[in-house]
Amino acid sequence: MRMETIHQPENDQEKCPTCKGGVCRRVFGEMHAGSFILDGKRMEIRGIPDAEYSDPIVLDEITQYFNGALYRIWPSDRYFSKGGSRLHRDVWKAAFGSIPSNCHIHHRDCNTANNMLENLECQDASEHLSNSRAKRTGNTISPAARAGAIAWHGSEEGRLWHKQHAERTKGWTKWKYEDKPCEHCGTIFSALVRKSGNSGKYCNVNCKVAAYRVRGKANEYAAAYRAREAAKRNG
Repeated sequence: MRMETIHQPENDQEKCPTCKGGVCRRVFGEMHAGSFILDGKRMEIRGIPDAEYSDPIVLDEITQYFNGALYRIWPSDRYFSKGGSRLHRDVWKAAFGSIPSNCHIHHRDCNTANNMLENLECQDASEHLSNSRAKRTGNTISPAARAGAIAWHGSEEGRLWHKQHAERTKGWTKWKYEDKPCEHCGTIFSALVRKSGNSGKYCNVNCKVAAYRVRGKANEYAAAYRAREAAKRNG
């Protein structure tokens, strides 16, 4: 299986960061084997895999063979893997080299058992996670719908709904503030106390970080002490 080559335009000096092949702008939302986000814009990347490249061979429902190794999928996993290495990523790397940082390899048809190269594309990690989350939850709200929701929440009707909702749930009764000393510096501050009984411990983030560092040092000293005691017992 070979992929179409797109020659580099004369007025565009950008190259694919993976295979060093030609790169050209593409329409947002199109899906092809080989895509990459560069400076916030989707790029189309197509190249020719190495002559030795061949797609995985499906042996059975839980086993696929690729590059001299067996990849399996276990009941608790979503992807075929071998010793922590995932098949779809290895397929991409075998064809185009290393995967760019902050990128994921996406199955175009959302079938993780279809690891043919033509079904894989390189996507920006944040976009891939966002799209996957939307498909799992069924959240396919369009940009127009989002804009309409924002406008409604800011309207007179929306503000009235929020007011009535607040009066109905009485969220302000679920917590209160009490004066208490900071557990790090001792300064008296107004601590948020939730209905569950949990409350703030530190007067500001600096004290919180300082206390965390103190706990870390204490844990290091305790671990070193335990190691010395164990050495004495074994010595």
